Amino acid sequence: MTPANRGASTRALLQATIATDPNDWCIARFSLLAKQIRQAGSGFDPGFSLTVQDYPAAGPAREQLHSDLAAGHYGQVWLMAPDLDNGPEPTFFTALEAAVALGTQLVIARDHTDLGSSLLDLGGCLEPVTHTQTFNRTWPGLASDNEYVNPSCPAVDTPCVVTGQNGGVQICRQRSDHALLAFDTLIPGHLVLPAHPHEGVIRPTSESQQVLLSSHSITSGREQITVILDESPGRGAVLHHSTFHHFADFNLEVERGTPDFVIDPPSAQIAQSPQLLADQRAYVAAVVRYGMKCAGHFPKGATDPATE
Repeated sequence: MTPANRGASTRALLQATIATDPNDWCIARFSLLAKQIRQAGSGFDPGFSLTVQDYPAAGPAREQLHSDLAAGHYGQVWLMAPDLDNGPEPTFFTALEAAVALGTQLVIARDHTDLGSSLLDLGGCLEPVTHTQTFNRTWPGLASDNEYVNPSCPAVDTPCVVTGQNGGVQICRQRSDHALLAFDTLIPGHLVLPAHPHEGVIRPTSESQQVLLSSHSITSGREQITVILDESPGRGAVLHHSTFHHFADFNLEVERGTPDFVIDPPSAQIAQSPQLLADQRAYVAAVVRYGMKCAGHFPKGATDPATE
């Protein structure tokens, strides 16, 4: 769907759902993702611009953000959601719903248990997000088993899946021939992505959703859905991810560090073999370009993703 706001296809927003906090997963901890998005967008169109921010603490800045979203100012919004009952006010989500209704592509990444719980405030065209993204507090009949059992991390509760160590990788199977995944990978038919010891759980809940990638738990062997794409006529696409650790600086370069509440021992797998990040970089670039193309932006030499 082409956004109603002319020029929106060359504008993107990388947004955290929390205020700036150096000891949390604030947007500064996604600086490598910001660089990847900028490179991909500007490589497709030199006029591409990216705004990177935490949720504003000041009223005027919040009002401007809400106004820009509601007007469809951005062609794509990358929403990192580490909040736990400290997320944006409801007006933000109303504006986000308006943005997607106008054609903005939304990329969502949260994590285990109830992180990103502010997303439960979504409604309208984004109401399905509250079901596709699963939360401990709202999942009826949630199994009591917990793959990640560590007395030192009592807050890490189910739903949570162990796909590996921070700083290590997992091998995800391509579940769809969708145009978004039409790029060369390290292993044909698969993507190598950063692993995490307690990913969140996402699940398809409507006919408009399709699973793009899945992995597995190294603890139980059960399937772990990694990426779900929700495309419906008349609105922007919504791309769900099982964890924001596919994109966090720490998971790409462990030496960049973490908030002090993270105590899981990291792996040196990526540090020793940085080429393992090739698929992650290609995936981010593909998401950026796909969003721009779906927004009706076709620079010279570009093609419609539906025909690729």
